[in-house]
Amino acid sequence: MATLSINKATPSEDIKVQRGNDRILKLKVIDGEKPISSLGLVDPRLFTGENKLHALLEDNSSLWHLKYDSGTLPAPLRQRFTGYSKLVTFVRDYFARRNVEVEEVIHAD
Repeated sequence: MATLSINKATPSEDIKVQRGNDRILKLKVIDGEKPISSLGLVDPRLFTGENKLHALLEDNSSLWHLKYDSGTLPAPLRQRFTGYSKLVTFVRDYFARRNVEVEEVIHAD
């Protein structure tokens, strides 16, 4: 597995990450904050590595979607995206409102 910091990618590293069909979005709590959601706390296993958030490319439709290793995705995350950058932008905004940020992208293919 290749690991890449989402905020520190060089152009050549970014090209490598863009080729995979499965990427793990590693999340971390923003310093000094608690993760929040409208229905309660965000799954703490997302920060320990026990549960992972995957960005997956569907071969037949070329659409991106999200999936947890275990558990059910919150309703706003259950959609399809036409591009990887749109998915990452949406995920960053969604989790930023919950005091969580995307720390790394891990190329799982």
